[in-house]
Amino acid sequence: MRNLKIIVICLFLVISVVFSAVFCYDRLTVDRTAPTIYCDNTPLQVSVHATGRELCAGLTAIDDVDGDITDRIDVRRTSHLSGANSAVVYYVVFDSSSNYCMFNRTITYTDYRMPRFSLSQPLSFPTNSTILLKDRLTAYDVIEGDISQRIRVSASGVSTYDQGEYPFTVQVTNNSGDTSIITLFALIENTTSRHPTIELSEYIHYVSVGETLSEESLRALIVSANESAEGEAVDPEDIQIIYNIDTAKRGSYRVEYVYTNAAGLTRTVLMTLVVE
Repeated sequence: MRNLKIIVICLFLVISVVFSAVFCYDRLTVDRTAPTIYCDNTPLQVSVHATGRELCAGLTAIDDVDGDITDRIDVRRTSHLSGANSAVVYYVVFDSSSNYCMFNRTITYTDYRMPRFSLSQPLSFPTNSTILLKDRLTAYDVIEGDISQRIRVSASGVSTYDQGEYPFTVQVTNNSGDTSIITLFALIENTTSRHPTIELSEYIHYVSVGETLSEESLRALIVSANESAEGEAVDPEDIQIIYNIDTAKRGSYRVEYVYTNAAGLTRTVLMTLVVE
């Protein structure tokens, strides 16, 4: 029995010595020091479509064992907008022993803008019809792309039973919390194939605050015009353009494109011009 106790004690001592040796070896030889990310503090201005490498500009990563590991810096994620056109980028870098360092900084987007709307067809509907917008109204965000499914419409007071012009509001919000709101104008009218036709390249047109707006620039949006559905082409110069726009003030403005053919039939196409 005594011999068994001695053997157990000896085994315990041997195990303790081996464990201590392994522990000391591990502490002395295994790299446990995390690398460091350094920033040159130069403000970073990039496109919303910047690549990961472009987002890492101005950063350097140094490890005490691996040396310069700048090429291992990765972008973990980019935050929502934290200002009018800025966001926070989060980075991480690993050394060859899986030690890591995290870092973050604020960047500025050079080409960010609020979400925009687009219309593929004019908002012209016959009386007693259903106003549908999904076939023509879309919304696009420079970061997220198509966000049409988030469009919200406020159209109280719009009636398709009576001919006339009806304003209504549409809005859309991107993941950054920016909301675009504009006013559109629906025209309820009964037209036939004998009425003139007017086609525009855009039915929602954007300009910047303070931008010079001329009738020539609005006329340039005319793609085609005809006396009737099967009639001869109309000179764009013969189309009357009616507008009252102050580009010094943000908002939505209506623009009328009007033409009356030889039969006395008039066609009006409405466009929304947005000053942003």
